[in-house]
Amino acid sequence: MIDVLAIGAHPDDIELFAGGTLAHFRRRGANVGLLHLTRGEAASRGSPELRAREARAAADVLGASELRILDLGDGSLRDDDRSRAAVIDVMRLWTPRLVLAQLPTDDHPDHAAAGAIAKSAWYLSGIRNIARGLDPHRPRSLWFFPCHEVPPPQLVVTLTPSDVETKRAALACYDSQFMRRSDAEVSTRISDPAFLDGMAARTRAWGSLVGAQFGEPFVLPGPLPVDDPMALLR
Repeated sequence: MIDVLAIGAHPDDIELFAGGTLAHFRRRGANVGLLHLTRGEAASRGSPELRAREARAAADVLGASELRILDLGDGSLRDDDRSRAAVIDVMRLWTPRLVLAQLPTDDHPDHAAAGAIAKSAWYLSGIRNIARGLDPHRPRSLWFFPCHEVPPPQLVVTLTPSDVETKRAALACYDSQFMRRSDAEVSTRISDPAFLDGMAARTRAWGSLVGAQFGEPFVLPGPLPVDDPMALLR
């Protein structure tokens, strides 16, 4: 059983765009799990085997109690029955209260598909007559984390410097993606040091919008219930 399930298309997506939030949840005592829907086999650098080792190291840095890497097709991810069934199984097995997933309208087709799969599975997982051998379970909340496309968020999770450092350490585990050690290695947009510098600036920018030093944004599919309005004043 976990509290927060983060779903991403490729190993490193979750860490890039929601790693600080997962660090925040762990710091406050929540159990978190990571679900990568593909092995990252279409990437310009790194093998699926290496990406799996990097994902395990990153999950350990974030303090995740669960990690799973599916093989649903890097570059051809689809919101279909096969993908939904795989994610439903994980939701029912791990029984999270909150799901974090990529925005279903993201520019990257795999990212958009991952968000659509997560949304479909989130709903269908709670229907008893969709029988897959596990009891039905629908998480209470679903939040989308923007990647390429960044619409105005409904929620920004404020991060401490320690949350940001944990996120940085998790990203450092993906050496194959973010580090170019020689001219012989293929150069990509994310292997340029300026890329991670930009991500760090983005974290500061989102935090500044809510009066914090750092933050990560989320888009909600519907209104967020507030059971205790007085908690907003504390």
